Amino acid sequence: MIKKYTIDNIKSLDFNIKKPSVIFLKWDLWAGKTTLSKHILNDLLWIKADIISPTYTYYNKYDDNYHFDLYRLTNYDEFFAIGWEDIFDNNTWVILVEWPELIEPYYKADIVINLVKTENEDEREIEVIRK
Repeated sequence: MIKKYTIDNIKSLDFNIKKPSVIFLKWDLWAGKTTLSKHILNDLLWIKADIISPTYTYYNKYDDNYHFDLYRLTNYDEFFAIGWEDIFDNNTWVILVEWPELIEPYYKADIVINLVKTENEDEREIEVIRK
């Protein structure tokens, strides 16, 4: 099911996330990934932290939850060389993964969230797929 939301009503989105979960976040560039990630971590998982994009650090850890951004990786070997597969293989928390295409052949998501910009600059379409 596809829903539309704006930044003003993002708090109405509830994804019914349970631990452990791997969540793949797929979207257009500049579609609002940090805003959606903040909502998931702060409002749905009750993490009281300043959520920032992990674009240049690859991941941030909040309590026992992880927020990955794999945009700058070029292949799975880089992911493996850093040692992140240990986090995925021993998962007891929530893992958010932006740009998950490199690891999709190796790891399956419990939830896939597709976020698409619309013609209205303040509005996004969101599709939630449970695996």
